[in-house]
Amino acid sequence: MFVYFYVSIEEFIPLLRESMNVLNPYVRQFLVGWITVLDSVPDIDMLGFLPDFLDVLLLKSVDYGRMAEILVQRASSPDEFTRWTAITWINEFVKLGGDQLVPYYSDILGAILPCIADKEEKIRVVARETNDELRAIKADPAEGFDVGAIISIAKRYDIDERVG
Repeated sequence: MFVYFYVSIEEFIPLLRESMNVLNPYVRQFLVGWITVLDSVPDIDMLGFLPDFLDVLLLKSVDYGRMAEILVQRASSPDEFTRWTAITWINEFVKLGGDQLVPYYSDILGAILPCIADKEEKIRVVARETNDELRAIKADPAEGFDVGAIISIAKRYDIDERVG
């Protein structure tokens, strides 16, 4: 005998977020499993709930660079949803990690520039916002900012280096 019950996702996400405040890594892993399961349901847009639990997930020490490397690869996916998701996460990481991403600046720029010209407007909008966020980062070559790599990316996409 199966018993079915209805749970509103809008009511469940705050409960999930509140439960993630525990330090026990096994409990947190279990809760992340719930997020993964919910993300696999086609009718639920978990990306819309990302702000509700992202800060709680990132309470641990975060390697923004390693995550950015993975997202940069996914930003060129032929699948529209994958591109949009990757560029949205890159945008959030740039906002959260800012100067920690300086060594990955050229890779991120190489990922978002093609998205600025994407056929899908929602991808273009997020890519432009991410570009603006990157430009706001005050980077120093001594901190791993590779000017040569940036110029190389700009030339690859035929962008005039004098444009700021």
